[in-house]
Amino acid sequence: TQQFTAVGKDASGNVVTITPTWTVVANGGTISGGGLFTAGTVVGTFISMVQATSGAISGVATVNVTAGVLASISVSPNSSTLGIGGTQQFTAVGRDAGGNVIVITPAWAVVASGGTISGSGFFTAGTVPGTYTNTVQATSGAVSGAATVNVTAGALASITVSPNPANLGIGGTQQFTAIGKDASGNVVAITPAWTVVASGGSISGAGLFTAGTVPGTFTNTV
Repeated sequence: TQQFTAVGKDASGNVVTITPTWTVVANGGTISGGGLFTAGTVVGTFISMVQATSGAISGVATVNVTAGVLASISVSPNSSTLGIGGTQQFTAVGRDAGGNVIVITPAWAVVASGGTISGSGFFTAGTVPGTYTNTVQATSGAVSGAATVNVTAGALASITVSPNPANLGIGGTQQFTAIGKDASGNVVAITPAWTVVASGGSISGAGLFTAGTVPGTFTNTV
């Protein structure tokens, strides 16, 4: 707020008693009948905005409205999905209670695991998949904003077939299963193609093996 006053003068510069009418003519805020101005929520320079009028004579004043104190921080992107070791540049925007942007230099931190972050907001996902809610945090003073990171398993690096080994009689059957994992040992969903590569029997598309008629040890055949 700002209390404005108005002084009237004649052509010779002598003070003339007036009771002015106060108005706001260029937005930017409001003013009372006694000249008490209250700034609005829009930042800017409002030239000749405050006007005091007596009869046909007016005087004006300019008001510069600046952003208020920091009220909130928004982190972008608000939610990010990354593979293991994936990276994401986060940004933070500060605003006052009126939604006007305030320049900030936030401190970045990871508060709920999921990876690491640099001082400039560059995040690197860790090796454990999961949803890390509000783990990326940007703070300025007492105000913070956060973002969620979803870490997914990395690329398929290995397949484990079970059981291993399997002992069957001639014509016996065995259901095999296959589990895929990334380089960090996290399970990766797969739909494998099953084959018999070193004789010993046959296998279905779902991994059901039927032993053949020739006894022997068929190494790594499934």
